Amino acid sequence: MGRTGVPQAIVAALLLLSGCLSPIAMHRAVLEYDRTVSQVEAELLLLNIARARHYRPVHFTAVSSVAATFDFRMHAGVIGRLGVSPDDAPVDLQFGSSVAENPTVTIVPISGEEFTKRILRPFEESHLGFLIRQGFDIGMVLRLMARGITIHENGEPVILFNAPSKPEGYIEFRRRLLHLTALENASRLRTEPIVYEEVYPFALERAPTPAEAIAAIEKGYRWIIPGAGKPAVLSRKVTGRLAITNYDLYRLPNEDRRRLNEEVERYPVDHVLVDIRPAHPGGEYPLRGFILLRSFHAIVGFVARGISEDQEFAVSPDTRSGHVERNPSRTLEIDESDGRPPEAEFAVAFEDKHYAIRKFPITEGMVPSWNQEAFTVLSNLYQMTVTDVSGARAPLITIPKGG
Repeated sequence: MGRTGVPQAIVAALLLLSGCLSPIAMHRAVLEYDRTVSQVEAELLLLNIARARHYRPVHFTAVSSVAATFDFRMHAGVIGRLGVSPDDAPVDLQFGSSVAENPTVTIVPISGEEFTKRILRPFEESHLGFLIRQGFDIGMVLRLMARGITIHENGEPVILFNAPSKPEGYIEFRRRLLHLTALENASRLRTEPIVYEEVYPFALERAPTPAEAIAAIEKGYRWIIPGAGKPAVLSRKVTGRLAITNYDLYRLPNEDRRRLNEEVERYPVDHVLVDIRPAHPGGEYPLRGFILLRSFHAIVGFVARGISEDQEFAVSPDTRSGHVERNPSRTLEIDESDGRPPEAEFAVAFEDKHYAIRKFPITEGMVPSWNQEAFTVLSNLYQMTVTDVSGARAPLITIPKGG
């Protein structure tokens, strides 16, 4: 290679090296930031369970943004030694590159009236329906979300509380949930809104024109003809409240569905209708009542008390229920110990104790992966309480990191 080829070779090598380093460094940084933020959020959730365990106020902090600046630097050198002739002089090439990363992390303490109301307000039926539609075990979700089930006995409302400290009601509550789980496992349980046609007292003596039909559709209405020789009437499809049933709601007459929704509308949106009727699958263990949903704050308190103070215990299904594969005694097993336990999925220290979710449960009857799934449900419920924090005012913390 001649003298003129040496600088060209150096430039080509450096360009090739810098082109490789840039995407590799950014790829690794994005993945590591994602892992770190996810780990922090999980440990903050666990830390607040530990706080509630000691009756301390809960407090959450969110990472609203991460901005990283990458400084790519290249250096090169040529070292030559004298030889017999200039063309024979050996030449050593030295070149390299470095990457400097300067991230800026924005953290936001989540507080204020709006957030406090959101964590103290009971969840709505739409939250429950959303989680069930994602395929989560209905028993798992309700053991976290439900404060209890209200039923009527001898004409009087009775609440079966989801509280081990009230064992009689707790056992019956768990058995009711196990019955719903068995029906779901057998694909005999339906969780869907009550949909019906609302007919308005307005009729046309003639068939509606195409323009009238289109105008009605654009506003969510439609013209229907009830029968031969009857005038067209205006109707609207109504998607009502959520219901958990062992029968197909669409097989009920429209008027029955309308009345059923009207009955549910008398209750707040944190009440979910459960209607397990006789003469349908699972009807030998009937239930007509409402599931009462908790707030996120109450769910954290329930999990925290379950560590030691108010531990859950094993409950077997009713003999009228089908087989239930997963029925652990505890909804979410939080390990409390003097030191960090081995094989911990997540762990935090608080008040000279370590609180952890193990990769493998240790309580008798706990099913592998149940704990991780239940913690995922709890994390999803927390996310449902948090609004967008990207525009909130917050301290900026710049974390320098060498390349």
